[in-house]
Amino acid sequence: MRQLAPFAHPDPRKDEITLADLMTHSAGLACNDNDDDSPGNESTMDSQRQQPNWWKYTLDLPMAHDPGTRYAYCSANINLVGAALTEATQLWLPELFRTQVAEPLQFGAWHWNLMPNREGYLGGGAFLRPRDLLKVGQAYLNGGTWNGRRIVDASWVASSTKPRMAITPETTGYTAEDFGNYYGEGGADALAWHMNPLKVRGRTVTGYAASGNGGQVLLVVPEYELAVVFTGGNYRQGGVWGRWAQQIIGDQVIPAITRRP
Repeated sequence: MRQLAPFAHPDPRKDEITLADLMTHSAGLACNDNDDDSPGNESTMDSQRQQPNWWKYTLDLPMAHDPGTRYAYCSANINLVGAALTEATQLWLPELFRTQVAEPLQFGAWHWNLMPNREGYLGGGAFLRPRDLLKVGQAYLNGGTWNGRRIVDASWVASSTKPRMAITPETTGYTAEDFGNYYGEGGADALAWHMNPLKVRGRTVTGYAASGNGGQVLLVVPEYELAVVFTGGNYRQGGVWGRWAQQIIGDQVIPAITRRP
């Protein structure tokens, strides 16, 4: 996105940010959706009117940390991935989604969020039917196929669900006491997936999730060939809906479906 340069708060570390850093919320930009005082906070970005191009707004942020060293959930990070997709494909993001995801997965009605400049917003706000979001999880369980049609390479399924950035008090900068208000223990980020370790009958089972504010969650647990979708309204209460995977799936559903008669 060099065509948007020059950027405010010039810093050579901005040139070091990779797509993987953005997709694991470790870009190092001053952006934290859990901090109302963070200049990159999604609500702050959404409410300001000076810069309608939110890609530019994000790239103008100061750097808070070296890329790849600290974790902070930041919707603007993922939105910048949308900028890369738009530039690489020369397609409007909703059109790219329609041709590469919605139509191949036979979605019903869906709606895509836009930035004030009418470009597609990848940081959240898409409207999907739960049954259609569930298809994404099933396609991943199928190694990247849906009804016999290849959606993504199997190698991408494996690579994108590999843990890359640990989410701990140390990587987030939160105290151990505050950490649980925002994140779960033992978590990590893969490429745009949140790794969700589940305790099932005393052992740890690996799952991965795509989650949205309030409790819109797609959880995939490959060991049990399980894909689950939650919806909820606990906005900005990650400490609430972040526990559902364990409380509902780990503690109740998996033991029920694996219980011997």
